[in-house]
This record gives sequence, structure tokens and C-alpha cells, in this order.
Amino acid sequence: MRRGSTITTSARTRAARHMIPCIDVRDGMATDPSGAPRLADPLDVVGIATGYADDGVGQLFLDVVDTWSAVDYLPDLLRKLRATGLELLVSVQHGALPSPKECRELLSAGADALSVSTSMVEEPDRVADTVRLLGSRRFIGVVNCSGDRQQGWRTVIHGGATRTTVDALAVAQRFGELRVRALLANNVDREGTGIGYDLDLVRAAARASALPVIASGGAGSASQLADALNGGDASHVLVNKVVHSGRETVGSLSESLCPHLRREAG
Repeated sequence: MRRGSTITTSARTRAARHMIPCIDVRDGMATDPSGAPRLADPLDVVGIATGYADDGVGQLFLDVVDTWSAVDYLPDLLRKLRATGLELLVSVQHGALPSPKECRELLSAGADALSVSTSMVEEPDRVADTVRLLGSRRFIGVVNCSGDRQQGWRTVIHGGATRTTVDALAVAQRFGELRVRALLANNVDREGTGIGYDLDLVRAAARASALPVIASGGAGSASQLADALNGGDASHVLVNKVVHSGRETVGSLSESLCPHLRREAG
């Protein structure tokens, strides 16, 4: 425990467990260098993940932007990441879902759950068949969207490259009907801004899906994380640039988050 601090190590660990760091990956490396301290290689995914694990998180979101045809390296990377002890939530090709065989290979290699977003809009029946075949706990639903409560939220797919007229809450409801492991609700308008999560979206997605919801998009401070967990109906919060840049660490956010958490989430 830090000198003069009344926050116990166990309390910081509990706070850290609410956070899910995200690493964006291309060709087996982080897409941009991490500013996290003590890294031998700021592009090394395993090194970055090890630092997050050392700070007490329990889950990692791996956002692999390569196409499914270009991820031959991924099974080996997943096996190395398993050594960190983290649960691995994996998105490939912006949440596209290929054949059950390809999904099963990544699950067997070490992924705890695969993320689905683009395919839920383009091929919902095939997604439903795959989820039922492989098990709902092996999938995470992701709703990437743009908009606000007044105008409504419209789903975006292909990593934000394609905007649709599909109601994001309708997609959330479909994931709820499949009873996937959790739902990640992300407002792309806030990504990288540090202005905080879209709590209206998170609450609405939680109601529509009746699933545990991971708040995503806009994290910039511990107080914003606490807002999502305490009053935003989030069970977990995704953190990306705020820790990947080195501006904060999971440890520093945990220390600041502890006094603000009013309940245990998820």
C-alpha cells in the first residue's frame, strides 16, 4: 500500500477488475507504440498485456484489425497471452464472424470469447447459428454506433467505415435474445476524446439487452469510469488510449477509482 494511503491492495485489485484494457493489433503487433512504463518493446502485445495483468486487471480486449485470412499468427499470439492469466476477448476484422471452424480454432488456441459486431448487422441468422453451435458464453456482442439520445443511435460497421440506418438498440436486443456473455456499447463519436462514456447509450443498451454491459468510447479519467459503473449500468469499462498512451496506468486509475465506487459491478 502506498505510504499515507488508506486504500488497500485488495481494494485496488477489485477496482482494476472492473477495467478491460484494449490493445489494437495489426500483423501481430500493437498498431501504435504504447507509452506504458517499463516496456522493452512498445509494440509488443504480450509485453503490454503483461503490464496490465501486473496491475490487476482480469480481462483483455484484443482488437485485431487484420482480415480473417491474414491472422495465421493469432493462435500463437493467443497461446502466449494465456500465460499472463488474462481472460482474452478477441475481435477480428471489426467483429466479422467467419465459419464456425475458424471461430473454434481461435477459441481452442486461447480466446475466451470472440467479439461480434459487423456480422450481426449483415448476417444475423448466421451469427445466431454459430452462437448456438459453439455456446453463447464464447461470444461478446458489440454495438458500435453514432448519435445521441435525442436523435437516436445508428449502428456503424466495418470499423466505422460504414454507417447504417440500423437502430443500435435493436441490435443490442438481438444480442440479448442470444444470451451472449456480455454487450459492449461504444459510441464512436467519443472514441479517443477523453470526454467520458455515453452513459445514455450504456443505460439504454443494458435495458434493451438485459446483458452485462461494458462501457466503451471516451474514457479519460477515473471519475468517468466511476460514473459508468455507479450510475451508468455498466458492469465493466473499456480503457484504451488513456492507458495505452501512458497518460495513466491501470494502477493509477485503480487508486483514483477506489473511493468513488459505491457498489461492486458485474
